[in-house]
Amino acid sequence: MRDLLLIENPHSGGGKHWEAEPFLEKLRQAEIEVRHEKPESPEECVRLIEETEADAVAIAGGDGTLNPLISTLIDRQLPLLVLPAGTANDFARSLEMPEKPEELAGLITGGEIAAVDVGYANGKPFLNAASIGMTNTISRLQTEERKGRLGVLSYAVSAFEAGRTSRSFVARFEGGKARKDMRCIQLLVGNGRFYGGGMTVHADATLTDGLLHLYAAVPRSIFGMAALLPFLRFGRTDLAPEVLCDEGAEISIATAPRRHVFADGEELTQTPVRFRVARRALKVIVPRKETT
Repeated sequence: MRDLLLIENPHSGGGKHWEAEPFLEKLRQAEIEVRHEKPESPEECVRLIEETEADAVAIAGGDGTLNPLISTLIDRQLPLLVLPAGTANDFARSLEMPEKPEELAGLITGGEIAAVDVGYANGKPFLNAASIGMTNTISRLQTEERKGRLGVLSYAVSAFEAGRTSRSFVARFEGGKARKDMRCIQLLVGNGRFYGGGMTVHADATLTDGLLHLYAAVPRSIFGMAALLPFLRFGRTDLAPEVLCDEGAEISIATAPRRHVFADGEELTQTPVRFRVARRALKVIVPRKETT
């Protein structure tokens, strides 16, 4: 690769500045030409990707920055280098990306190109996990001011507030291992391994397994939800009491009443919703795997 388009979201991570210069200096040493842009809108990011003649695209931002660009990146088939500059950076965590700018720059010449799965909710793509219920309340509470002030801790504060106000709903699941109806307070359909600032979708989930992983939790007291957190943190909801776990390449969910569906920190659609996974649809630049 000799040419790179670098898109930096100046508002990611609560407005904290990402250290671009060490990244750029490493690339200058490697004689890689970089076009560095700081667009103010997702639409401008899309235009830059559509028009670029670069060999690859690097995006400095969080999951919310990446989500509106997924379709364009897939259409262009340009390798994506994720520069974790957001608050949670769950997609970068799933890819096992380094954090230091110099190490990230080194992947342009020393990494490898892999293809990862992309999830879809009613035809709209997502990278990490789509949620219905309490996690959506958390997303609405995650204001830029709160994220900038508290960082990753903001998720815990928002989760506590959401636990006091979230309402249960009836959900019907189809397309996994079995059809089932149940009353839920929270459910999640995951494509990647991490979501919500480091929570684990499922202990066995990967971005290349061709599966969507589902969990659905029944209504609990705020203390009951707190007791569930360790299972959610480490992706062992299959061991938690009163939690439905399922998986499949396609999962459909209907709820009563209708509910909003959030993914990658953005509202994507509403129920009823059909989830599916597109296998190895997105090219990414990742650390080279060591072989023995």
